[in-house]
Amino acid sequence: MYSLMVCDDEQIMIESVRHIVEKEFSNVRIIETARSGREAIEKTLTIKPDIILTDIKMPGINGLDAIKEIKKVHNDVKIVIVSVYEFFEYAKQAVELGVSEYLIKPVKKERLVDTLQRITDQLDDERRKYRWELEAKERIEKMLTAVEHSFIYSLLFAQAQKADISRYKREFFDIDNDTGFIFVFAFRKTGSRSDYDAQLSDSLDNEELYNLFKNNLKYRCKCIVGPVMLDRVVVYAAQSIDDLYQQRVHSISCIEEVMNLLEKKYDIEFKIGIGRIHKDQDILLSYQEALKALNSEGSGRIVHIDDIAPNIFDVGYEITIQEQKLLISLENGDVQRCLTILSDIFRKYPNFFEQESVHYKIIEMMAAVRRIATENGIRDKTEPGSYVKRILSCCSREEFEQICTEEVRNIACQISARKKSNIGKIVEMTNKLINERFNQDLNLDDVSRELHISPQYLSRLYKNETGENFIERLTSVRIEHAKKLLRLNRYSIKEVCYMSGYSDPNYFSKLFKKHVGKSPTDYQKLNR
Repeated sequence: MYSLMVCDDEQIMIESVRHIVEKEFSNVRIIETARSGREAIEKTLTIKPDIILTDIKMPGINGLDAIKEIKKVHNDVKIVIVSVYEFFEYAKQAVELGVSEYLIKPVKKERLVDTLQRITDQLDDERRKYRWELEAKERIEKMLTAVEHSFIYSLLFAQAQKADISRYKREFFDIDNDTGFIFVFAFRKTGSRSDYDAQLSDSLDNEELYNLFKNNLKYRCKCIVGPVMLDRVVVYAAQSIDDLYQQRVHSISCIEEVMNLLEKKYDIEFKIGIGRIHKDQDILLSYQEALKALNSEGSGRIVHIDDIAPNIFDVGYEITIQEQKLLISLENGDVQRCLTILSDIFRKYPNFFEQESVHYKIIEMMAAVRRIATENGIRDKTEPGSYVKRILSCCSREEFEQICTEEVRNIACQISARKKSNIGKIVEMTNKLINERFNQDLNLDDVSRELHISPQYLSRLYKNETGENFIERLTSVRIEHAKKLLRLNRYSIKEVCYMSGYSDPNYFSKLFKKHVGKSPTDYQKLNR
């Protein structure tokens, strides 16, 4: 239903329009009338009609001046001028004001009906477009939320490469810097149980709280917010490494503001653990620090890792940080980074062999390296304990460093080779499935399910290894098969379409022409 306001100083004109509208339109209703320009302006401020039909010459403020004022507060309104004046200057002003139609009195019924019908059709189109834009915006928001959640999962489970992290941050979240920190927000309703079933139940009821937390946090800082996982939310906050102390204070201040808002609206108990700022490739360390801060006892509700680790600059802590970086790089099979981290440790502590605490800390680190090797299926072919004995029996710094470097290089290379071998097998199996089933209804989900991996991982892996994505490869195989069938001159275009894995001949023809440069019909004629 569309609302119409009629503005004219002649009552007979108002009544004539009312009679026509009530008889001819079921979707237009006159909601108000006005006898002067001022009255029209005042009434528009409160009722906001969809259409205004107005005269020009009225007592006081004229119709054109009234339109100028109305457009300031209600720019979308459709306006029809009905006047006895056929002056060019009036028509020119009407065009400049965006008037939909300029009708000359006396107006024929058919002309008025046609004008109002055209305007209501235009309003229908605008409303459809607006609804479509809202739906599109909603779909985009849902997609971005899914990407956001996927990003956090990838960080936590070390599935994302540095290049992927930077690209996703830049393209989807408009974040350019390559450093940031993780904080973990844990919460529950005051007085609720802390067992698993209660946490699961609460997490399903906290969508409103989560959205308020997420929206207010994003308003204050550039961040990526993960999903609710039982009683907690993991957040990546982009942050540069300039003045660490000031940034720490600023970050805590932002988080406190958001939590104050939540506390005013919800009866919740919460605690937040904040990790240090790290480069993206080491961001998992920040997550581990955030968990440590979160699980600390008696340190308040918002805890930064530096608040509970006063001796962060001691040797043991520094080596522990480097150890965590080394183990993450080792898991990823990044040989060069592993060797760089190890070299940095030896350069930073040149007298480690004489410093017992440092010496034993590095030995503990190498034991962790061996554990990572075992977890990745790499077995020590020597007799049990020989590796430890060899390290402990070193007589010089150079010998110790050489043994550690060889061990790390060997394990990292083997893990890297295993990963490449597994990736090669996945690519090989994907190509095999494409070649065997290209003429069926095959998609990325089908193949990933067959290989027992996620579609997202398969898509990224296949693109990185082959230089083309899954659908490009599938299309290439299908088009080549179609070309072979067309050269045989035995089948119709429709049959070739179905035999090549497509169900829509029109779509097949467009795709074929895009890749081959000729339509299937022309290609077949050329090969007769």
